[in-house]
Amino acid sequence: GEELMRDFGTRATEGSQGWGQPRAELANRYQSTVTGDFCENLIPKNPADADARTAVNSALNPESYKDRDYRMKSTLLWDGETMVTMLSLSFDQIRKYQYKTLKGTVDGYGAINADGDQTGYIMRKFVRNYAGQGRSDGDYHMPVMRLADVYLMYAEAANEAYGPTGDGGLALDVVNRVRHRGNLPALKPEKYADKLTFFYAIEQERIVELFAEGQRFFDLRRWRSIERVFLPPQTSPGVRMYDTHGALRQTVFNNTSLLNYQRNYIFRIPPSERNKNPNLTQNTPWL
Repeated sequence: GEELMRDFGTRATEGSQGWGQPRAELANRYQSTVTGDFCENLIPKNPADADARTAVNSALNPESYKDRDYRMKSTLLWDGETMVTMLSLSFDQIRKYQYKTLKGTVDGYGAINADGDQTGYIMRKFVRNYAGQGRSDGDYHMPVMRLADVYLMYAEAANEAYGPTGDGGLALDVVNRVRHRGNLPALKPEKYADKLTFFYAIEQERIVELFAEGQRFFDLRRWRSIERVFLPPQTSPGVRMYDTHGALRQTVFNNTSLLNYQRNYIFRIPPSERNKNPNLTQNTPWL
């Protein structure tokens, strides 16, 4: 068995608990299948606004999510999305998700009870849609290594060694193969014009392709990119995370010291180990 559905599912899927939720910022990462580039950022809207569910680019408007990377639909649910739900190991019904609507109906469908949701999005990835197994009894295999990961690792290494096309174009080809999974067009030349630009294109694919598979934590550290993603240290307001209703949900790295960033890149040697061996020194940020 596995706990993936319990961690990522909702009360409507075998009483799961939804501890893992997509941040609202993730939705803006899914690119257009038409242009192959980023869409305009979704706008958080108060549901009390008269046009909240119809305004262009509103995070509450289902039309705002059309023509996006196919991996978006297979990874998360937004307002207006449906999914199969289960109860007592059996098929329950097709329910519709609407943030903060835990019971009753949504557009004639039963509402998905996502009582743990804090962002306005819930997970579809790793949430089983077939009956017969409880929330902790599933048969999903947690990915250890996938072909898409191998492709992207190769592209990253080749780019560092030879530049975007210096390996004969294979790095670019494998990145485009990963993009093809989301029905995205091939990268435009300006997206691999130089080493840094191509690196960001590779990073983008790692974010959307490998989401919730435990990769981002290590990617940010091996690239020493925590400051880049979470803003500079000490005087920064940090990153403020809002939900789709415009409410502030979390602030991270607010006025963080340089020492705090440094400690994110290297572990502390446990005092218990140093007690056993007095010859052990301590890693610099932990002195």
